[in-house]
Amino acid sequence: MSALLYIPPNATAQTPAPGILAVHGYINSRETQDGFAIEFARRGYVVLALDQTGHGYSDPPAFAGGFGGPDGLAHLRSLDIVDKNNIGLEGHSMGGWTVLAAATAMPNDYKSMVLEGSSTGKPFAADGTPNWPKNVALVFAQYEEFSTLMWGVDRARDVTQSPKLWAMFSTKGPVEPGKVYGDIAQGTARVLYTPAITHPDEHISHEAIGYSLDWFARTLQGGTPRPADDQIWFRKEIGTLIALLGFVALLIGTFDSLLEARA
Repeated sequence: MSALLYIPPNATAQTPAPGILAVHGYINSRETQDGFAIEFARRGYVVLALDQTGHGYSDPPAFAGGFGGPDGLAHLRSLDIVDKNNIGLEGHSMGGWTVLAAATAMPNDYKSMVLEGSSTGKPFAADGTPNWPKNVALVFAQYEEFSTLMWGVDRARDVTQSPKLWAMFSTKGPVEPGKVYGDIAQGTARVLYTPAITHPDEHISHEAIGYSLDWFARTLQGGTPRPADDQIWFRKEIGTLIALLGFVALLIGTFDSLLEARA
């Protein structure tokens, strides 16, 4: 298994910090979690951004071993700089099923989770109940591509009407976005957020990332308080774009030099 480890300055063996396992979705790799990981680390969380099995630099086969989720959580918990009583799980799309696999294998070893464009239940997870998973925030965009598979509704914006979601939120009617159901102290808290974006946009959405920051600030102890809208991760994306353009310019320049040398 391969992963990127983000260590904030406050995390030491003498002063362990909260930890978060962050996992990408299908046909992606650990780098797609950069926006989340950067902002988590800025708030004092140790972040393990995992390559799922068969993705990135992790060995195949894909889908094996709970997508690598249980091993990722076990490794995060093994670090002496991590407060083992304050661990969060965050996953996008298939990464949500990865962290759910970790929660299934190690039900007492995390405190809360954020599912970004993902779901409980078949085909890859157990059904959500009022008590499982612990303290879960669901970010499900209004223009998700997989609403039928994940929550049994034809249109993503109708996820509030999903009986499957009602079962997890312990309600007999539509779920109200932004309202916290259950009790954080008891591990039964649930909240739904429905930003007006698409499934892939959740990687690069200030709003989607902000919801996860707010939820972990509520459910994990020991972080560094910052407003949810205080985000700088896009600077890294701009830097990456500049580097890509520079690389393309270098290739063009090299190609031109080779043509001149052969002329």
